[in-house]
Amino acid sequence: MARIGGGKYNGGNFSREGWHQGMRIRNYRPEYLQSIVQIQHAAAEADGMTISSEADIAGWLQELDAEANAFVVTDDDDELNPWGQAGTLDGLEGEVAGYTVVRLRQDQSGYHFLCQGAVHPQHRRQHAGRTLLVGALNRARLLAADFEFEAEQEGIAIYFEVLLPTADSGSARLAVKCELQPAGEEVGQGARLYRREL
Repeated sequence: MARIGGGKYNGGNFSREGWHQGMRIRNYRPEYLQSIVQIQHAAAEADGMTISSEADIAGWLQELDAEANAFVVTDDDDELNPWGQAGTLDGLEGEVAGYTVVRLRQDQSGYHFLCQGAVHPQHRRQHAGRTLLVGALNRARLLAADFEFEAEQEGIAIYFEVLLPTADSGSARLAVKCELQPAGEEVGQGARLYRREL
């Protein structure tokens, strides 16, 4: 588990300005499934998107090897959960506020790392989405290291892509902060695809 609750993403660099101090990113574990289902339902309802069943969400997470490629962000209270000497959290985890999954696909235009997830509407505007995108971007960079040299030699692009809800006014601001541009592709009801090259 990495502590990211103290920096601002700026083209790969971090500063401590403007972050909600209690947000922590964690690797997915099966016990987070119920929280993810609740977040997906609440976010889909707020954003006018399709609500998925628990079985569909569980299957999707299993198919995408969620324990390696998915993250949750929790709203931890620093006062209740002090940090130990080794940088580990001494205390209880807070409420799961959001989740994301990174998956890789390839087509004629390049390699695409697609980031899909949601933040609970009650936790939006607290930098949970940005924290998740930083974790997903780091995962994509790690996975891309296996083939980026060959891709560069062959002139094949590697993209980091994110589906964000069109109904949430914060989506466009989040995309700008993470240097993502609208991809201009239809991706279904209520979502817009944003992209940047890795």
